[in-house]
Amino acid sequence: MSRFTEKGYFVKENAPIYFTEDMSKTIKWFEDVMGWYSNVVEKDDLGNGLYGVVFDIPPEIEITHLAHFTGYQLFRGKSEQRRISFMQVQDIEKMYSYITSKDWDQITQVETQPWGGKSCSITTIDGYIIDVFQ
Repeated sequence: MSRFTEKGYFVKENAPIYFTEDMSKTIKWFEDVMGWYSNVVEKDDLGNGLYGVVFDIPPEIEITHLAHFTGYQLFRGKSEQRRISFMQVQDIEKMYSYITSKDWDQITQVETQPWGGKSCSITTIDGYIIDVFQ
């Protein structure tokens, strides 16, 4: 029996956890700079986000679960200035142009890698590094 059959499960999605001390600021950055969407699911008594998500597809599609979740799970907490993900995109040059057109300069130039792909890195407003490849 194969290991896949034996274990009886498979992973449907895998989303990095992104800690932020100011969920509103982080969400605004993802919306304004990356062009993404968001949803704050839980708030504290003062209306501050405790748990939310940011993702790149319109909410009308995301809510149907027809496409896999391709964003970040946001939790209130201290940001960790480190690499957070290795994100594959289609048309990395368009992504680079979009982000830089929003006056965000904390993104490296797109470079062709020895393994044949192209990549760049984005530093978020909270100091996380998103490595991107195509």
